Amino acid sequence: MADDLKRTLDDEKLIRETLSGDISAFGAIVERYWKMAVGLALSRTHNAAEAEDIAQESFLKAYSNVHRLRDPSRFAGWLCMIVSQQCVNYIRKTAHNNKVLSRQAPARADLCAVAANPGLSEKQVRFVRETVGRLPEKFRKLIVMRFVAGLSCVEIAKQLGKRPGTVRVWLHRAYNILRQDLAPVLEEIKS
Repeated sequence: MADDLKRTLDDEKLIRETLSGDISAFGAIVERYWKMAVGLALSRTHNAAEAEDIAQESFLKAYSNVHRLRDPSRFAGWLCMIVSQQCVNYIRKTAHNNKVLSRQAPARADLCAVAANPGLSEKQVRFVRETVGRLPEKFRKLIVMRFVAGLSCVEIAKQLGKRPGTVRVWLHRAYNILRQDLAPVLEEIKS
């Protein structure tokens, strides 16, 4: 609970400093939430390079609109909404240009993911990523916020303006879906 409060106070302080013109304060925010933004974008686009571009665009949009953020303690939730909208824009643009979306991330991203998950092959990492990508949006966002950004249930609830109990129930439902869908990978790992 103390970590939740510290992170909230840090976010508020960094946003106030950003509004006062301290660009390095926003840099600290970017460092804190970069993985979450990329993870959320990757779960939608399935393309590591595009996910990084979307995250970068999202932070630029957040920086230029930070004065519109009503509650600085809820920056992460606000950023998730921006990233989600940027993903929708990307998908629309891609569809408009008649490009075929690639379901495979570049090998570089798969190798990084394999290095971060020793014991999983590239194929297994790709399967896990695609499985998370198929979750309903509200569950996908929670999984990314929990496991990529490392936010607690209480922090996620605060960021999204939900009750902690609601977040716990949604995470439980997401875990059940993932447990069922990831059963083949779990069986491969056990054997």
